Amino acid sequence: MAQRAGLEDPERYLFVDRAVIYNPATQADWTAKKLVWIPSERHGFEAASIKEERGDEVMVELAENGKKAMVNKDDIQKMNPPKFSKVEDMAELTCLNEASVLHNLKDRYYSGLIYTYSGLFCVVINPYKNLPIYSENIIEMYRGKKRHEMPPHIYAISESAYRCMLQDREDQSILCTGESGAGKTENTKKVIQYLAHVASSHKGRKDHNIPQESPKPVKHQGELERQLLQANPILESFGNAKTVKNDNSSRFGKFIRINFDVTGYIVGANIETYLLEKSRAVRQAKDERTFHIFYQLLSGAGEHLKSDLLLEGFNNYRFLSNGYIPIPGQQDKDNFQETMEAMHIMGFSHEEILSMLKVVSSVLQFGNISFKKERNTDQASMPENTVAQKLCHLLGMNVMEFTRAILTPRIKVGRDYVQKAQTKEQADFAVEALAKATYERLFRWLVHRINKALDRTKRQGASFIGILDIAGFEIFELNSFEQLCINYTNEKLQQLFNHTMFVLEQEEYQREGIEWSFIDFGLDLQPCI
Repeated sequence: MAQRAGLEDPERYLFVDRAVIYNPATQADWTAKKLVWIPSERHGFEAASIKEERGDEVMVELAENGKKAMVNKDDIQKMNPPKFSKVEDMAELTCLNEASVLHNLKDRYYSGLIYTYSGLFCVVINPYKNLPIYSENIIEMYRGKKRHEMPPHIYAISESAYRCMLQDREDQSILCTGESGAGKTENTKKVIQYLAHVASSHKGRKDHNIPQESPKPVKHQGELERQLLQANPILESFGNAKTVKNDNSSRFGKFIRINFDVTGYIVGANIETYLLEKSRAVRQAKDERTFHIFYQLLSGAGEHLKSDLLLEGFNNYRFLSNGYIPIPGQQDKDNFQETMEAMHIMGFSHEEILSMLKVVSSVLQFGNISFKKERNTDQASMPENTVAQKLCHLLGMNVMEFTRAILTPRIKVGRDYVQKAQTKEQADFAVEALAKATYERLFRWLVHRINKALDRTKRQGASFIGILDIAGFEIFELNSFEQLCINYTNEKLQQLFNHTMFVLEQEEYQREGIEWSFIDFGLDLQPCI
């Protein structure tokens, strides 16, 4: 177990001071009072000492206030000795039960220790604040170390995956799961940060795939590893949004594959995305935002860019359902500049960036197109086409052809094509569908463009490390098809996790003849899935 005397920042967020834990008086008190865990409505579980046993019931005295209570003997859970307080790996607990796991995680969290091992995997509790444990100095502390030599950290998991890949010549994957707001995306970025550092810092050379005669400034080219680090900020701007649970919620899933050569250098990367919540581009729940890029653009664009993109105020767009909702502690204007800088580092040209922003502006314009029902007929009409003209200017379309396609689209009847007049409801639906499809195509192009920048070598690499980061499990007051897709995916991943960690392990016990009662770890959910 990692220990360190005289803890200082940032070490106090990593190491446990065992001198405080190994207190003989605390051990004696635990032994004398026969402390156990009993159920509590307020805390989940609370400590109590056994006073008297009466058949199936036990009289206990609460450690917090001295009150006595009768509890069922089956509801009592054993408490671990004080020497196991804030243990780094819960597999080491003598009494491994729900109360002990909860207490250990809670005790460590309140001490600033957010990472805890549980056997082969690592439990992370979101601190909802920045901790000083992600610097290059901390990376160097974990570099080349075995897992048991250092306290729990996402860097230790990353180092373990990296070493296993190099030594065993086997591809590795890191799976980040949890509910919305648990910290999956942030820890994914820390994995990439660690790998980019340890797999490149010993190169001592620039990436030779970058043309030296490029007219662009060197800072806009960057090394492959530097570009890899910029992929996440770009994707977050276009694929993340503020929800009631999370200020930076991923509204899509991604699998990041980092390719390495036989010596452990990064030679390329590839990103696959899944389940973009494109409906958020046109409609948001109360107190929620659409994708960050819309607010960044409207807040950060200069007067010249606003003129080129025909931008207006937040309250002038119907697709921004709740107007402008700020994110505490962040400025969309500053984030816009960071997104633009990330694109320059990724090698995006000025024309590419401008074209992308025109598409973003056009999605907002889609929402301002209005139709009305013609008198004495169900046919829709566009009483005023100023918005359509703006939209077509941004997308380079003919306004007459666009209007005709919405109001009287051509449909195939047999071998012939005929024009069919649309109702107001059909026209509104078509515009929303076009807006969602436009944004989705933009996002797909963006991912393709990033992959093109990250895969310049066109080589597969000897091995890879994959990091999966998907939208977390969520339940709202009003749930839609998106929540069904997200939660179904999370349940499937949880079943994979259960099968790998528990079922296969228990089958190994049976093969080796170990006495063991088979435990169902959530497998009863399979029929529902």
